[in-house]
Amino acid sequence: MSSSAFQHTDTQAREVRQARWDFSGQTVLVTGAAHGQARAHALSFASAGANVAICDICANIGSVSYPMGTVDELEDTAEQCRAAGANVISRVCDVRSERQVEAFVNATVEAFGGIDVAVANAGVGGITEAVDLTEQEWDEMLDTNLKGVFLTFKHVARRMIDGGGGGRLIATGSVNSFTGVPGCTHYVAAKHGVAGLCKSLAIELAPHRIRVNYVCPTAVNTHMIEIVTGPRVPENFGERLVATAGSWNLLEEGAPPLEPFEVSEAMMWLASDSSNYVTGAALAVDAGFLTK
Repeated sequence: MSSSAFQHTDTQAREVRQARWDFSGQTVLVTGAAHGQARAHALSFASAGANVAICDICANIGSVSYPMGTVDELEDTAEQCRAAGANVISRVCDVRSERQVEAFVNATVEAFGGIDVAVANAGVGGITEAVDLTEQEWDEMLDTNLKGVFLTFKHVARRMIDGGGGGRLIATGSVNSFTGVPGCTHYVAAKHGVAGLCKSLAIELAPHRIRVNYVCPTAVNTHMIEIVTGPRVPENFGERLVATAGSWNLLEEGAPPLEPFEVSEAMMWLASDSSNYVTGAALAVDAGFLTK
């Protein structure tokens, strides 16, 4: 699969189907929002009336082969949210740093009085055979995709408990939270970790009326698709992937990856009162991938 076959459309104009959701007066925190899925999530919540707090590392990570978000892209997300009518704060924040995460969470509470929903989306991807993985690749993957979710949820949950009003924590998992994929051992380990983290936190935080869930997408049209052209991808990676996992989309063979807004729909349902009794759950937006 060539990354050039798909156009990144996370900023494209489209009808906002999420208008049926109403998050007026609520505050939603989203990590990794300079582009990709998190930008779509932030815009969706903004269009539904929420105050939005967004962050991104706004720097490249050494082992990541595709471009990470930038300060300009983060501010563009903020401006699009403001254009949708939202009150917005944006911060540069590396979710691998507890100090930075705590500061971002505190700034959000200071600006809006509390946090109702947190979407821990910041994450990276990569393809390298396990026997060739460097310690740096392993650490940067696990620190971003798993530790970053933990730190975000830890500090948001503390403030939710202090506020006494409950809340919703939603992580970006993956179909790889349940399956193995060749060449992606570190990514798969991190996403399996997200599943376990959310299940355990759901039990711990239930007495505080804090629900914890995770959305598990199949292939999504973001910059992460570019990992398939990375410098260390095995020549036969595509063939091995298809042989192991089969089609990523059972509903429409040969279809392009999902657009980020398709995943936003699931995020907003889990953040809404419509899912009041859903916690510790995985919501697959996978076009049938996990049925195999």
